[in-house]
Amino acid sequence: MRVIIACAGPQTKWGGHLGVPSHLVPLHAHHGVPLLYRTVGQAREISDDVHITAPAGDSRYALPGVTLHEQDGTAPSEYAATRDLWNPRGRTVLLLGDVYFTDAAIDTIASWRAHTYRVFGRSHGSRITGTPYGEIFAASWWPSQHTRLDKHLAVVHETRAAGTVTRPPGWMLLRAWQRTPLDRHTVDPACFSEIHDWTDDIDTPADFARHPATREGPALWATS
Repeated sequence: MRVIIACAGPQTKWGGHLGVPSHLVPLHAHHGVPLLYRTVGQAREISDDVHITAPAGDSRYALPGVTLHEQDGTAPSEYAATRDLWNPRGRTVLLLGDVYFTDAAIDTIASWRAHTYRVFGRSHGSRITGTPYGEIFAASWWPSQHTRLDKHLAVVHETRAAGTVTRPPGWMLLRAWQRTPLDRHTVDPACFSEIHDWTDDIDTPADFARHPATREGPALWATS
């Protein structure tokens, strides 16, 4: 199994908050460890084939035990940015680099065994973290899905570039795979694993402020 942690995006929503990329925010519930460092440790527990895509020239992303791929951040989606890294012989797992993963969430992702395209996330807002909208945390696929994924991604990227539908690429790709309208929020359980715990995206200052793992002061919950 190959794990790719995607960190090469433009950081538009984050806007330079705290003076570090969102992937490197300190986790006060984990003694200030940067988010990415924790995710790399979790990834290394499930695979010895771990890769990071990251902005060029930033040595903070060069971590032991992983292969770093520097990029210019112009790819139209995390899927396009990682296309050359997809595993040609086995499962590819894509983890979004600005997501806080619980160990239970990583176990859920790692233990998926069916040879299918699978998305892991939360279809609606979270009563646990307070995030008001759904999130995609990770996705995985096998070589037998590469051709179909390429076709769907081409449609997604063309549609977004034309401005017809401009929803996040991961959601649009899921809808294309499900054969549902690209502009309609529909989640088919046959393609989607719900994760409802402290796992959540941290790509805006508001996300950082509300997540218990990033708040200063005593930890508010038993971490895992």
